[in-house]
Amino acid sequence: MPLPVLVVGPLAYDDVETPAGRRSGILGGSAGYASVAAAKYAATGLVSVAGRDLDAGDLRRLERAGVDVRGVELRAGRTLRWAGHYAHGFSRSEVRNTDLGVVAAWRPRIPDAFRDAERVFLANTDPRAQLEALDQLRPAVVVVDTMMEWIRDATAQLDRVIARATTLAVNAEELAVITGAATTASGAAMVLARGPRAVIVKRGVLGAKLFTPAGTIAVPAHPATVVDPTGAGDAFAGAFIGRLAELGDDGEAAMRDAFTRGAAAASITVESFGLDAILEAGRPELDRRAAWLDSRSGTGQAGSLYEGR
Repeated sequence: MPLPVLVVGPLAYDDVETPAGRRSGILGGSAGYASVAAAKYAATGLVSVAGRDLDAGDLRRLERAGVDVRGVELRAGRTLRWAGHYAHGFSRSEVRNTDLGVVAAWRPRIPDAFRDAERVFLANTDPRAQLEALDQLRPAVVVVDTMMEWIRDATAQLDRVIARATTLAVNAEELAVITGAATTASGAAMVLARGPRAVIVKRGVLGAKLFTPAGTIAVPAHPATVVDPTGAGDAFAGAFIGRLAELGDDGEAAMRDAFTRGAAAASITVESFGLDAILEAGRPELDRRAAWLDSRSGTGQAGSLYEGR
């Protein structure tokens, strides 16, 4: 049977400081958060790269979460290292150091067992690596994440990735730079005109918005005790694509359902350092938070009732 979900992207070891404390050497990376969240809903494979310093126990944590790690390539060298600091308010991280390690010049190799994946999340990494992965796959759904470094330094390659995507997941600042648009709504419309069927705009403490040709849905952030925001957006996208796989449907109603599942996963992820909270989260809690978000969602092209709250 085809693999329901494939996540492609890096694992990392993070050093994080927030108002809640400080942790060093915790397992993270965009693909780590996304694959764990996706596996809450559907069988998930992971294609990634790490150095020989990757702890075997950390890999087992992913396996216990239901992630198929046969696509994790171990290379001589260091696993990606990221260090960041969040001030009070958690609205923005100050990146203190990034050591790409073995991720530098990485080009994914998709195992034969994963090549029939129906839905693929291209986690935040070099667009050249994302294109390399896409060229080995024929998925029905492609969700893409990125960051400012790639938007500014690999524009042509990123444009090619976006043109092949079903959904783009970014924050408002990233969307503005990608499109040059003055407003989030106009920026989303420009992306939709390039080919994708949906744009997810992650808004931190303000929640998130989903733009499709049929309209817009906005949700507030679910109440949470924020410990560490790292990886929340990746968990959002992972749960989103995992729920689409579970539903076996990629239509408008399914995307809106999956959107609130993503927001629920993000709200859980911020409640611990690293992967702990999303690893331990059960379906009843994910479902409860998604129902809360469903009941408070706003729709339409105009600003949401929850805008700015």
